[in-house]
Amino acid sequence: MNVQRCVIGNWKLNPATKSAAHELAQGLSGIACDAVRVGCTPSFTHLSTVAGVLAGTPIWVGAQDICAYTQSTGAYTGDVSAEQLSDLGVGFVIIGHSERRNYYREDHSLLVEKMKHAFAADLSVVFCIGETKEQYQTNQTLSVLDDQLSVLQTFRVPRGKLIIAYEPIWAIGTGLTPTTQEVIATHAHIKSVLASYHFEGVSVLYGGSVNEQNAAEFAQAEGVDGALVGGASLKLDTFAQIIAAFESAS
Repeated sequence: MNVQRCVIGNWKLNPATKSAAHELAQGLSGIACDAVRVGCTPSFTHLSTVAGVLAGTPIWVGAQDICAYTQSTGAYTGDVSAEQLSDLGVGFVIIGHSERRNYYREDHSLLVEKMKHAFAADLSVVFCIGETKEQYQTNQTLSVLDDQLSVLQTFRVPRGKLIIAYEPIWAIGTGLTPTTQEVIATHAHIKSVLASYHFEGVSVLYGGSVNEQNAAEFAQAEGVDGALVGGASLKLDTFAQIIAAFESAS
């Protein structure tokens, strides 16, 4: 089954200023992306600005997090709800990123609530999974991924609203990457698990030190449907090269 190819930039806590975010969004709006769905996730403070710049373009605007405790409003200081994101024109949200799991101790039950609220508001979810370096070195990768994916069996996942991003934690921002064969094997396993859950047509992206040098190799790897890109997405020329690599392989 053909699946949607996606390249998504996760800006994390970057850039520092509204004007820089505006400039980045303007540059992104001019990047050609016919065969690949391109997205970006600004910080909450820049989300309205970026969404405004990219309104009416093919670029998909997402958020980096979502409130787990309510879909709409309430006494949840510092949170942003699914309803508020949808009102801004946001189309998707990243959930389960290793930085959220690690720094904020987000567990399975919290991630499930976030996904439920996102889906209820008709948002798509980019659900991140991945293993630590210790787990990788002790051959626990697949069992760790199985455990992380298992939460998807506990609630209804709307068809066409889920994307999986496999990001080995030890590769994020380190310059290290698994071998292409390891990525192919891991993506095949993820897709097998998803098939056992009857989730057909789910895109599985790779993330973790994706750059203009290795993008073509990942783009041509079987089972890799795109990329979740961190720091390289903040450099327009570099991000455009990554997108072009996946366009060429489509």
